[in-house]
Amino acid sequence: MIDFKKFNSVISLTSYFTSDEKCKQAIIQSHWSDGDVVCPYCGGHHCVVRKNGKFRCKACRRNFSCLVGTIFENTKLPLIKWFLAMYFISSHKKGISSYQLATNIEVTQTTAWYMLQKVRLLYPQSDAEAFDGTVECDEVYIGGKEKWKHKSMRTPKTQGHSTKTKTPVFGMMERSTFENEKGEGEFVLLLELLVVCHLQ
Repeated sequence: MIDFKKFNSVISLTSYFTSDEKCKQAIIQSHWSDGDVVCPYCGGHHCVVRKNGKFRCKACRRNFSCLVGTIFENTKLPLIKWFLAMYFISSHKKGISSYQLATNIEVTQTTAWYMLQKVRLLYPQSDAEAFDGTVECDEVYIGGKEKWKHKSMRTPKTQGHSTKTKTPVFGMMERSTFENEKGEGEFVLLLELLVVCHLQ
C-alpha cells in the first residue's frame, strides 16, 4: 500500500499527485519496488513497458496495466480521488462515514461506500500478535431507533439491543505504559491494536 505519512495535508497530497500518470507511477513503485514487473496473469517476470504505458508479458504475451489486481482495477474514477479517499480514511483515527467521504471527494454516497469497502481490504487483520496486560473492551449497536421509523417500516420485537435491525460491534484496546523523556511512566492506549468485528 502507498505510504501517505509523508503528506502532512490534503494540499501537499494534491500538489504532488497532479495527474493519473503520477498516481500510476506511485502504484508501480509500491507494487514492484525492485523494478521487476511481474505479470498478474501467469506470474512471468521482467515484463516490458510499451509506448502506451501498459506492460507486456514475454511469457504469455498479454498486455496489462499497473491497475490489474488492485482495488483500482476497472475504476472509472480519477486515481487522485482514490488516493484522497485512502488519505482521509487513514488520517481519521475514529473512521470516516461514507457520507462525509462523499462530500470530501465529490462522489455519490454509494460510490463512497464502495470505495470504503475496497480500501478497508488493504488493512487485513492479523492474529499474529496477542493482547497482553490490561485490555479494555466495549460494545456498540449500530442502527437507527425503530420509534423514528414509519409504522409500516418498523420491525416488531426489536426493543433494546436487538440484532434484527442493528449490527453489534465489539472492540478491544490494550492498555500499556511507556517512559517519556523524563523517564516517567505514562499511561497510553495502543490504538493500533484495536480489533473491531461484527458479531453475527
